[in-house]
This record gives sequence, structure tokens and C-alpha cells, in this order.
Amino acid sequence: MTDWTEFAHGLATELAAAPETTVLVIGESAPSGARRFAQFRKTGEAVSAELTGDEWLEPEFRPDDHGIRAITEAGWHLPDEAHMGNWWTEFPWPVDTDDYQRLAAITVAGLRDGFGIGSPLTLSYKGWVERAGNSDLHLPGLGIPDAS
Repeated sequence: MTDWTEFAHGLATELAAAPETTVLVIGESAPSGARRFAQFRKTGEAVSAELTGDEWLEPEFRPDDHGIRAITEAGWHLPDEAHMGNWWTEFPWPVDTDDYQRLAAITVAGLRDGFGIGSPLTLSYKGWVERAGNSDLHLPGLGIPDAS
């Protein structure tokens, strides 16, 4: 039902509509145990995103040379200490529709082409709004289950 194109569209739409101080984590559903994820933080200054860095992954789940090339060519910055060893990117405020679409596209490239995740249907998400007391954020447009 949900393919990567639909997932990217839903991600861009949901992130654009999400309130300031939103945090969203999209990762593999249990029981894969891979811990590969993308996470997003929306503030009044920027929308930032991270992909799991190698140090957090078991060797069999780390991207190979082709995967690393796919992640870097998509536009992710190399993991560093400031980002807890994760791949990262940031879109400064104001973030427009094209930026959200670009962020969704590089997220798909990271998850699908970099990590080799075959389908967004193997993913689930958890979202919350910090400003609203960490209240749960429901994002049906993602087309994947809410892990809350």
C-alpha cells in the first residue's frame, strides 16, 4: 500500500504541518533489532534530521560502501561528535515546501539506498510535541504504524 514515493510525500506533508518543537523518530519495527532510524527535530530556527551512525549499529546492519556513497550523495553530512555519531543535515528557518520535499527525499535515500531497507512498511514512528508537554503526535499521512 505505501511505497517509498508515497512515504516521502507523506513525510514532507506531515513535517511541514507539524507544530514547532516537534520531534519525530522513524525506525524499523520490532523484531528486526537493527535500530536503523531517521529522527527529526523542528524548532523555530531550523529543521534538523539524523540517520543512525555506524557506531550504533551491529556490523551486519551498517551500510556498505555503496550505501555510504548513497547517503553522502543524497546530501547527509558525515557523522560527528556534535551529532552523537549520527549522519546529519539541517534546514535553516524558514523551511519551505521544497525544503521539506528535499528532506523527505534524502531520508528515503538514506533508509532505502543507504541502509537497504526494502519497504517503508517495515517502519513505524513515534512523534511528540515538546512544547505541549511531550504530547503524542499522530501522523497518519506517513502510512506507517504509530509505535506509541
